[in-house]
Amino acid sequence: MENHSIQPFGEPINPWRLLIITVVSSFVGFQLIGGFIGILAVLPFYEGGIMDFMTAMGDPLSHPDIRMPILVIQGIGSAFGMIFIPWLIYTKIFKFELNFGQTRAEVQPLILTFLLVLFFMAVNSPVVEWNQSIKLPSFLGGLEESLRSMEQNLEELTKYMTQFNSVGQLLFGMLIIAVIPAIGEELVFRGLVQNHLFRITKNVHVAIWVAAFLFGAMHMQFYGMFARMMLGAMFGYLYYFSGSLFYPMLAHFVNNGVAVLAVYMYNKGELNYNIESPEALPWHQVLISTVVFILLFFAFIRNFKRKEYNA
Repeated sequence: MENHSIQPFGEPINPWRLLIITVVSSFVGFQLIGGFIGILAVLPFYEGGIMDFMTAMGDPLSHPDIRMPILVIQGIGSAFGMIFIPWLIYTKIFKFELNFGQTRAEVQPLILTFLLVLFFMAVNSPVVEWNQSIKLPSFLGGLEESLRSMEQNLEELTKYMTQFNSVGQLLFGMLIIAVIPAIGEELVFRGLVQNHLFRITKNVHVAIWVAAFLFGAMHMQFYGMFARMMLGAMFGYLYYFSGSLFYPMLAHFVNNGVAVLAVYMYNKGELNYNIESPEALPWHQVLISTVVFILLFFAFIRNFKRKEYNA
């Protein structure tokens, strides 16, 4: 795959330095700076004083009126940390050119990408179930209890955040949960981190899987980390074989968007299956989905001639 996302105008910069700067700046930008800017942005529109706002932020499940402000804060944090900060650092400080590679999308790969994501949900379901059932050694019992408590709190918060009452709220949720993360996280983890890792290791598979691991770890949910790592690896191979960030971005959007839509329909009683269930699908469905996924992936690969990185 060509190094589409990072093309320097000047002298080459140490990839280790770029890797560390990318990961740290994106994390800080998303978790701290972007979140702070998001809070400043929504405060003037919140009905109540700053103390009421902070109280609601500390216990959002008891304050339904804080749901949309939290989504706005999340969107601003994600856009700032994963899109604006990398763009600023690479284009203005290091004088790099950022681009997405191939910009003209073809119909067949688009359809294949959409289908790949749908079938991968079934393929990945055993990993989701296994990840949820991991037991740490007895001497790490305290850590496991803390991790599971954190996981439960995040699950409750996720359910709270996706209780949309209208199509308008659903579309806004799609923007925050599907569109912005698809662009920002793929730019950072596939376009930047994966490319830097390849320059360091000279091994595309190591680069893809380490970037996928960092992608899973970044979400700070241990009992979902390995399932997300598998998802990140699929995104990485889509980037590798297509040479374009457009396809992993599309796949990321479809994955998140389908989940948001499915939760919305489930909450309204229009869908019987709970997509958030950690239980794996029946083995025969997983087996059939795996075979179909492999066939679809080979069909996707045949659309592109790029077989290796050209750093």
